[in-house]
Amino acid sequence: MKIYTYVLLALCLFGLYPKINGQVGINNTDPKSILDIRASDSSSPSAQDGILIPRIESFPATNPGADQDGLLVFLSKDISGYLKGFHYWDFPSLSWLPFATEEWKDGVNSSGDDLIFATRAKLAGTDIVITDDGRIGFGTSDPVERFEFRGPGDNDFQITSANTNPPNYILYNTGGTIDAPTAFTNADQEIGSFIVKTHDGSAIREPGGFRFYAEGIPTPGNTPSRFVISTTPSGSTSQQERIIVRSTGNVGLTEQNPTATLHIRPGTATAGSAPLKFSSGTNLTTPEAGAMEFNGTDLYFTPSTTRQTIMKGYTNTAVLDFPNITVNNASDLTVTVTGATLGDVCNCSPNGAIETGIVWNCFVSAANTVTIRVSNVRNSNVNPASRSWKVNVIK
Repeated sequence: MKIYTYVLLALCLFGLYPKINGQVGINNTDPKSILDIRASDSSSPSAQDGILIPRIESFPATNPGADQDGLLVFLSKDISGYLKGFHYWDFPSLSWLPFATEEWKDGVNSSGDDLIFATRAKLAGTDIVITDDGRIGFGTSDPVERFEFRGPGDNDFQITSANTNPPNYILYNTGGTIDAPTAFTNADQEIGSFIVKTHDGSAIREPGGFRFYAEGIPTPGNTPSRFVISTTPSGSTSQQERIIVRSTGNVGLTEQNPTATLHIRPGTATAGSAPLKFSSGTNLTTPEAGAMEFNGTDLYFTPSTTRQTIMKGYTNTAVLDFPNITVNNASDLTVTVTGATLGDVCNCSPNGAIETGIVWNCFVSAANTVTIRVSNVRNSNVNPASRSWKVNVIK
C-alpha cells in the first residue's frame, strides 16, 4: 500500500495522470489516447515543450531484433549512407530506414547557396537540388546554369512520346517581359542556341554551336530568321560561322551573306581549301537530268537525258616574236603547255589585232608542247610584231 502511494504521488508530481483503463496523460488529466502529452501552454509553448527521442551519432554495432521492430532514434549527424534525422529499425529488411516520407530537405552547397535536396538520391550518390534562386541541378549541388545535368558518364537527354504529336524542344525568347512580351529592340537578336563546351587544359571553352537569330527586327506578321552553325579552327579558341542559312533560303558555306541558293567560300593556296571537290565514284546506271558525276577520270554533266563529258583542258600564255615571213611562207614557234599530249585538240589566238595577210593555226607537236604556225598569204613580206598569244588544249 505504501509503495502504491509513493508511485501515485510521483506520477502526480511529474504531471502524469494514469487512467484506470491504461491511458497516460502528461500535463493532462484527461488523456485521449494511450499516451497523451499536452504542451505547458499551446498558445505560448515553452522551449522545453516536446519529446526528445534518443539521440545517437551512429547506429548500434549489433542490429536490434524482432522485438525492436519500429524502434525510433534520432541520428544527430550525417554518416556514411545516412543523413541526419529520424530513423526507425525495420526488422523484415534488417535495416535502418529514414522516418516518414520526407524526401526533400534544406541544405547549403559549397558556394553557400541555400537549397533543398532529394534525400534518397543523395544517399544513392547523386545530388538533385533546387537552389533558393531557382537553379536546378542533377548530379551537382552547385549548378552553374539555370538547369544543369552533370555526371561522370552517360548524360543523354531523351524526350519520349507515344503519340502522333512528336516531342518538341522549344526555345522561346522575346523582348519586353515574359508576362508582357514584345518584339526585340535590337536588330539581328539571337533567339536561341545549342552550345557545346569543353576544357582545353587551361579553361572552359565554347568551340561551337547551333544558333538562331532574327534577321532585322520582327514586326507583326513578319519574323525572318537566320540559322548558323559555328566551329573553331585549329590553333584558335574563337568560333567562326561555317554554315549560314538566311531568311531568303540562300545557304552560305563560310559565306556570311550568301547571294545564291548555294554560295561557297573562295579557295586559297592552302591544301584542302578548294571551294568544291568531287570524290571518285560510279556513274549512275541511268543518267539523271541535272546530275554531275566524277568517275575518277572524267567529269560529267547530264543536261537532259544524255550524259556529257565536261571538256578538260590546259592553257598557257606566251609572248611570241615571229620573224619576217616572205610571200606564201610560214614560220613556227612553240609554247609550253604542261599536260598536252599528241592528238589533243588545241586552239590559239593573239592578244589584239594582227597584221593583214597573216593566218595561223596550232597543234600539239610533242608532249607538253604546242606549235603555233603563222602563214603569210599576202603578195609581200610581213614581219609580225611581238605579241602575247593564248593557247588552249582540250583533252
